[in-house]
Amino acid sequence: MGEVHVLGQSRAWPAIAIPSAALVVMIVVGVLFDLFNWTVMAFGAASIIVAFTRRRNAVFADDLGLLIRDRGGLRRSYAWNEIERMGWVDAGMWGSSLAVYPRGGPYDVPGPNASINVGRIWRPRRRHLADPLPTLLETHGIKTLFDR
Repeated sequence: MGEVHVLGQSRAWPAIAIPSAALVVMIVVGVLFDLFNWTVMAFGAASIIVAFTRRRNAVFADDLGLLIRDRGGLRRSYAWNEIERMGWVDAGMWGSSLAVYPRGGPYDVPGPNASINVGRIWRPRRRHLADPLPTLLETHGIKTLFDR
């Protein structure tokens, strides 16, 4: 095996700290002013739970294909020769996921017309180096999500 590249890795502390601070403020406001919004509390609690469960998630790439680290441990996802298109998709408040369009027939699901999200991360860490994904896609002859 060759060099392992980090394509994306969760950054959990701000994802847990910011909603926690908002929940504390809402509880203080609710106690002081007799205002309590269950919807805001539920969204805050849900975002903390999601951030906590995805705190160790990461997507790696080596010379064989993609490696995904999640709650279940480290597993191989797709080999490079099985991928037709690939790229990051923003999931809004819930982070990002790596969308992969595998090779196959037009009616295969997942397949070239239907993606599968293989790696979900919570708010990616800031990158200090160049993003390795474009170079890996070019090296292995894989299209980006917007290529025809």
